[in-house]
Amino acid sequence: MPQFSCMGKLSIRDISTAGVIAAVYVVVSYLLAPISFGVYQVRIAEVLTVLPFISRAAIPGLFVGCFLANILGGNGWVDIVFGSLLTLIAALLTRWIARFADDKTDRIAAVLPLMLLALVPPVLINAFGVAAYLAPIIGTNYWFTVQMIGLGQVVAVYVLGLPLLIFMRRRSLF
Repeated sequence: MPQFSCMGKLSIRDISTAGVIAAVYVVVSYLLAPISFGVYQVRIAEVLTVLPFISRAAIPGLFVGCFLANILGGNGWVDIVFGSLLTLIAALLTRWIARFADDKTDRIAAVLPLMLLALVPPVLINAFGVAAYLAPIIGTNYWFTVQMIGLGQVVAVYVLGLPLLIFMRRRSLF
């Protein structure tokens, strides 16, 4: 079995799950390309950034999915490399926060504060990190870009992703 030092051993099921997450991320980003790339973006595929809260397999899946999506995005190697690394960092932080959640409780109210906290990294890291390289590429103001990407991330992660996370946790999916 492959071993990732930050994640432990991944099972065949974990690898398969990561592959499915990567594929869904790429397909959704590509199909919704007009709103997935650029300053005015609500990358709907970012809904998947909630998944590290319930599955470590989501971490490599998000990294690979973002990497492949950014190849299609057309913003160049900087977006491909740094966008993917920022997604990886956010996924690792989300997973790190999730380790404090009680997996045995089925009461969402008991873990909701941790869920809300765990979804902060994908929003803030993308808003500030992606804006740092995207603003010069596109030729926009950094703070404006932070706001636009941050707003898109809030929509994708909290408005769409949080209900998905709650649903998946209740159903014990993953």
